Amino acid sequence: MFDVSFLAIQALGLVPSIVCFTSLQSGSRLRILRLQMVCSVLWACHYGLLGAYTAVLTNGVGLFRAVLCYHNDKPWAKSRGWVALLLGLYAGCALLTWDGLYCLLPCLSMACTTLALWTHNMPRTRLLFLLNSPPLLAYNLITGAYSCALVEVCALISFAVAIYRFDLRGKKARLPQR
Repeated sequence: MFDVSFLAIQALGLVPSIVCFTSLQSGSRLRILRLQMVCSVLWACHYGLLGAYTAVLTNGVGLFRAVLCYHNDKPWAKSRGWVALLLGLYAGCALLTWDGLYCLLPCLSMACTTLALWTHNMPRTRLLFLLNSPPLLAYNLITGAYSCALVEVCALISFAVAIYRFDLRGKKARLPQR
């Protein structure tokens, strides 16, 4: 069956997943970003214990991204150069930890998330969040991060429902009737 260390590692991955999922209920943008920073650290620990080192590094870059977003009201943090740097860092994470094509999965996911957070076009944001889920779900299953995979399925469903509600259903109502 499962040993205690396996269950503890899964719990360590589940805690930040739940915090991240529920953090959006906070009324404070800065509180959400602080919680995201904590989640990045906990996920890095979780993936480290699983030996999933690409995710450890991408969560480190994700922590850096959250710090940038936290300060994006300041001119130095608004530069588009940060997006290019973050995307390059994600690619570097895969190169540094290369163990096969699956190492590209968390990098692709984090790149989609970064672009989603950067754009101000909500349909594009929702689509990019939807696109970030399948690669991360696959990576979680490959690396044994089953608690994170479970939460990713919930996120994927949530993103799909949001796209339907806000982007597809509204378009149907505006189409001319035949």
